[in-house]
Amino acid sequence: MLRRVKRYILLTGLSALLAALLTGCGFSDASVEELFTLPRMAEEYTGLTKELDDLIAQGYEYASPTGGRNIQSVQMVDLDGDGQQEALAFFRMSSDEKPLKIFVFRLEDGTYTRFCTIESSGSAIDSVYYQDLNGDGRRELIVGWRISAEVQTVAVYTVAREPVVLMSSGYSRFTMQDLNSDGIPSLLVLRTDGNSQSVAEFYGWQDEQMGVAYRCVLSSSMASLNRGSMVSGRVDADTPALFITGVDEQGMAVTDILVFRSELGLVNLALTGSSTGVSNAVFAYRQLSPQDIDGDGSIEIPDPDPSWSGEQTDGLVRWMRCSGDGELSVAAETYHSLSCGWYLNIPESWWDWNVEAVTGSISNENQLNLNINGDPVLSIYTITGENRENRGRLGKRIVLRRQTATVYAGELYDAGAYYGMDEDLLRRSFSLIVGTWSN
Repeated sequence: MLRRVKRYILLTGLSALLAALLTGCGFSDASVEELFTLPRMAEEYTGLTKELDDLIAQGYEYASPTGGRNIQSVQMVDLDGDGQQEALAFFRMSSDEKPLKIFVFRLEDGTYTRFCTIESSGSAIDSVYYQDLNGDGRRELIVGWRISAEVQTVAVYTVAREPVVLMSSGYSRFTMQDLNSDGIPSLLVLRTDGNSQSVAEFYGWQDEQMGVAYRCVLSSSMASLNRGSMVSGRVDADTPALFITGVDEQGMAVTDILVFRSELGLVNLALTGSSTGVSNAVFAYRQLSPQDIDGDGSIEIPDPDPSWSGEQTDGLVRWMRCSGDGELSVAAETYHSLSCGWYLNIPESWWDWNVEAVTGSISNENQLNLNINGDPVLSIYTITGENRENRGRLGKRIVLRRQTATVYAGELYDAGAYYGMDEDLLRRSFSLIVGTWSN
């Protein structure tokens, strides 16, 4: 009945529209033509499009940044804080001495016109960021230039008719951080110094100039750092930190923890009390990065169980918390199934017991059996295939999560109650692995 009513309304509306068109009532020839006209580009963007087309006609080709968050060929950013966005276009002219170009266009008299050009030698633009680094309300432009396969340079520019280079340095990696909690992000550069020592340099403003305000040594080589990760977070509720992990050729993850101390400057907590000059946080690498695994607002460092070999994708993990004096302690334990995309928090009451994980699989179904002191406590199922919903509820199974093509289910055994596990705790302990962004 509802379908008939909808059809009647539709036919009635179409009839009325045709009648109006035939009688000329309510519609002019111009308005009818507008119904079939494609949307027009705003006038100011027409000028920008012409500018870009002219560059391409001259032989320029787009060269968008290859990494970071800002990877578009043309990016709209309000650099000067006036409420109007500037347009930045990234190009390459291979025949030029400085082939990499960043053209900045500003809105003037209702159209975008070229304001300035920033250029560099090299093969690619590695990444680009926009930050107000001195608190004056204007954003500086931070660019990582890939000069060659071995050489990279980070430079900071004031965007003006004649751009000003505020600093330039070689780097292996760099990031924007507010470690001193002054509300102004600062540039943190990782590089090898003249003594072949890996260092982190914290750039700040001194006498109206941008220079290295603080420096500290790191445990890993730049090659190891390029295989690892940089994670921003906190070591406690009041202390911002940067967790820098390098992965060496032996498959060990070495994590440095950088914090800011007003009386000392940049400090590597992981070196506190170390007589070797190497971080105390050295654990086997199993494709895991530091993260806030227990939701307490602080970052924990993964310490995979020795039973988890390098050939495996799943295993038990202890997560270590670093205190303000550099001491490490266990904050959480999990079973991580990287192969199936989920992890299970192990209750603290189980930490002193013998927790054993046994895996198995059949067609379209992977199964983890978790035993404590030899007693079967629970199973986790990762189910795919057309009948996954039915198999997720087979017997005493309960559905824990759903994704587009996967159902995750759990099953509790009789020993579960003895060890304090029930359906509610199982649901709260189960989580899907979420990918993290890496700069």
